[in-house]
Amino acid sequence: MMYGGNAALQSSLRNWLSLNDWHAPFAVTLTFRQCMTVPNGTSSTKHWLTETSAVQNFRHFLNKLNRSVFGKASCRYGKGVGCIPILEGGGDKRLHYHAIIDCPRPEHAANFPMLIAEQWRSTQWGYWQVDCQANPDDGWLTYITKFRDKPNFADAIDWTNLRLP
Repeated sequence: MMYGGNAALQSSLRNWLSLNDWHAPFAVTLTFRQCMTVPNGTSSTKHWLTETSAVQNFRHFLNKLNRSVFGKASCRYGKGVGCIPILEGGGDKRLHYHAIIDCPRPEHAANFPMLIAEQWRSTQWGYWQVDCQANPDDGWLTYITKFRDKPNFADAIDWTNLRLP
C-alpha cells in the first residue's frame, strides 16, 4: 500500500508532538460501544456508533475529565489536560481511541488512571475496556501514529480535541 504524502505528515507529526514538556503523561486506550438499544415507543431500535458520534463522545469525556481535574476553572478560564487523540478502527474493527493524556496536577497522578476510566465509562458510548499506563515514551507516540487501522491517516488525528500542555 502506498501512503504518498501521509509519510511526510506522519514524520512531521512525530517531530512536532514531543513529550518533553508534559508533566505526567499517560498512554491511554479507550474503547467504544459499537451500538446501543434505544427505546422507540413500544419497541426498540439499534443505534450504531459513527465516527462523528465517537469524536463528540470523546470531547464530552475530555470536558468531564477537565472538570474533575480543574473544577470550574476548566469552563471559566479554559483550563484543560494536554491530549493527543487518535481515532482507530472502523469497518470490522471496533472503534477506539489511542491517546496521550497529561496529568497536570501531581496530587492526581496516583489516581489518574482510575479517574480516566471512571469518566470514560460515564459517557454515553464509553465501553468498560480502558487501558491506562503511566510514563509513555516515544514508542507509544510512534505506535499511535502508525498507518495500520486508519482508513485515512490525516482524518484519524482528532484535531478538534488535540491540546498540547
